[in-house]
Amino acid sequence: MNKELIDKVRVYCKEVMESSRCKKLQFHNWQHTKDVVENSELIARNEKLTEEMVEELIISSYFHDLGNTQGSTDHEKRSCEYAQEFLTAQGYSDQKIMNILYNIKATTMPQHPETISEKVICDADLAHLGKANFLDKNKALRLEWERYSNVLFTDEQWIGMNVSFLSQHSFHTDFAKEYYGTQKIENIKALNIYKSVG
Repeated sequence: MNKELIDKVRVYCKEVMESSRCKKLQFHNWQHTKDVVENSELIARNEKLTEEMVEELIISSYFHDLGNTQGSTDHEKRSCEYAQEFLTAQGYSDQKIMNILYNIKATTMPQHPETISEKVICDADLAHLGKANFLDKNKALRLEWERYSNVLFTDEQWIGMNVSFLSQHSFHTDFAKEYYGTQKIENIKALNIYKSVG
């Protein structure tokens, strides 16, 4: 594990995000990036991935939303550009950079990961669907879409869309299915309660 490089990546990505529009975003901010890094490492280690793959996933996670600094549309493509430029300058191997770019691209919605690393980062990116703070994160995402993308929903539309999304979503790794699955079901129930009350 190249901890020196990971530290450089963390410092660089935080600096870029915190000096951009991402500092004001309710969801796709530095906290989300840190959460995805943590989730990726947790899932990767429980899936028994190699240290090299864990390293690539941590780096991928730091970069995965960096393109959001310039807007949400096609941000994965810009995130890849940031990663390629920075890692090439650091002398990182072409093969490892390629793996990282594939990981970042895999987070594009709708997700269709192929490799185990791609599956890990996709699960890490959407892990909040199976966490107890889901409703808070979901509220933050709605606010971000309203303020920065001018995407407006009625309460009924928002809840209906989220119930549908969570119901159709499946985690890709065995660990994530087990670790986040039960809470995700609870989160769907909570949304349905809001729906029936409304």
